[in-house]
Amino acid sequence: MENNILPYKDLFNLSQDLMAIANSDGYFKKVNPQWSKKLGYSEEELLSTPFMEFIHPEDKSKTQDMIQQQIDGIKISQFGNRYIGKQGQIIWLEWNTTAVDLTGDIFAVARDITDAQNQQNRLESLAEVLQTKNKQLEDLFNLSQDLIVVANTNGFFKVLNPQWSKILGYPTKILKSKSFYDFIHPNDIENTRKEIEKLKDGLPTISFTNRFTQSNGGHIWLEWNATPIKETGDLFAIARDKTASIEDELKQEKMLKELQAKNKQLESYAYIASHNLRSPVANIFTLANFLKETELKEEQREYANLIQDCTKTLSNTMEKLIKVVQINQGENLKIKHLSLEKICEDVLKQLSGELISNNALVNTNFNEISTIEYSETYMHSIFLNLISNAIKYRSPERPPLINIESRKSSNSVQLIFKDNGSGIDLNRHKNKIFGFKKTFHNNPDARGFGLFMTKSQIEALNGKISVDSEPEKGTVFTIDITS
Repeated sequence: MENNILPYKDLFNLSQDLMAIANSDGYFKKVNPQWSKKLGYSEEELLSTPFMEFIHPEDKSKTQDMIQQQIDGIKISQFGNRYIGKQGQIIWLEWNTTAVDLTGDIFAVARDITDAQNQQNRLESLAEVLQTKNKQLEDLFNLSQDLIVVANTNGFFKVLNPQWSKILGYPTKILKSKSFYDFIHPNDIENTRKEIEKLKDGLPTISFTNRFTQSNGGHIWLEWNATPIKETGDLFAIARDKTASIEDELKQEKMLKELQAKNKQLESYAYIASHNLRSPVANIFTLANFLKETELKEEQREYANLIQDCTKTLSNTMEKLIKVVQINQGENLKIKHLSLEKICEDVLKQLSGELISNNALVNTNFNEISTIEYSETYMHSIFLNLISNAIKYRSPERPPLINIESRKSSNSVQLIFKDNGSGIDLNRHKNKIFGFKKTFHNNPDARGFGLFMTKSQIEALNGKISVDSEPEKGTVFTIDITS
C-alpha cells in the first residue's frame, strides 16, 4: 500500500488537510505532518496510541459506527467529530473516508473546521439566547397589565397586547380596523394629535393622559409613555389605566370646592350673625343701665348687674368671633417687608407698664434672620399675644424672663419664644392649648383666646406653631413660617 502512494508523497506531506491511513485494529498506520501541527502530538505518539484515545468522549460512539460502516464497504463523506489536542484544545474535524479494498485499511482526509464550528456554535448560542429573550418579551407583552401597542403615525394600531381587548372590550380585529382616534374621547382628540406630532419630531411622550371609549360606552383614563421607532417611523407606547386614581382626584377636588364653598358660607353667616347681634346686645346693656338708674329693690338691682355682666361677656365673645372670621377671610393679609426688631420694640412699648410692674426682662436675638415678608397686623398680634402670655402665666417664684430669637430652618423661618414661667402640663392640656376659650391655669385673667388667635393667624399664612413645656420649667413656642 505504501508503495502505491509513493507518487503522492509530496501531496500527502504538504497538504493543509489532515491525511491518515488507519487499520481496522484502531491504529493510525501513517499520518501527515499536519496532524502533529494541529494536535501537538508527535508522529510516534499518534501511531502508537489507538486513535479512539484522541477523540472526544461524546463522539466516540458515532466514530465507531462510522468505522464499522467503512469496514462494511460504505463510503463516508462529511462526517464530523472532535479531537482533543495535547494541550486539551478541542479540534473539530470534517472527514471524507474510504476503505482500501486490498488491505482493508481506511484512507481518510480530515479538514479542520474548528473556527467555522465555533462560529456556528456562537451563532446557535446567540440564536438560543435571542429565542429565550423573544419568548420573555412575548410573555411580557402578552401578560402585562399595561396596554402595550405599536402604532403608525397615520392613526392605526399595528400590534396590540391582549390587555387592550380586556380593558376596552373590543376585539383586536376591530381595534386594528379603525383609526385609534375613533376610540379617543372627543374632548381629548386635539391634545392627542399634538402629542403625535411631537413624536413624529422625535420627542418622547412622558405621562400624557387621555380618555378612551370602551365598548359599553364608558371611558377610561390612560397615562402614556411613548417613543418613536427610528427604523420604521412607527410609535411604541405603553399605557396604564389610571381611571381609579384620576376619578378619586376629581372627586377630592369636587369635595374640596364644595367644602370651601360651605366654609365660606359658614364664615359669612358667623360674621353676619355676630355683627347683627352687636346692636341688640348693646341695647340690652344700655337698657339694663337705665333700669339700674330707676328705683329698684336690692334683689332687682343684683339682677340688673347680672344682665350687664352677661351682656359684656356676650359682646366680648362676639368681637372675638368676628376677629377669627376676619382672619379666615384673609383680611389684614397685606404682606410687607418687616423688621422683627421694630415689631418687637413696638410691642414692648405697648406692654411697658406690665413689664415694669412685673420686673420682666425680654432678650432678643434676630441676628440670623432680621427681616421677614409677612402681614404686619398678624406679626404684631403674634408678638403681643406670646409676650403678654409669658407675663400673665409667670411663676410666682421668679421674675419673668423671655427670650425671643429667629433662625433659619430647611424650608422655613423659625421664631422661638421661650419663657421661665409656670409652664403647662402637656399630658393634661396638650389638646386644648390652642382651643377657643380653653384655659389651663387658674389665672383670673385667662380668657382662652390669645393662643387660639395666634394659631389662626399663623395658619392663615400656611405656617404652624408648636409648644414644648413642663410645669414650673417654662414654655417654648416655636413658629415655622414658610419662606
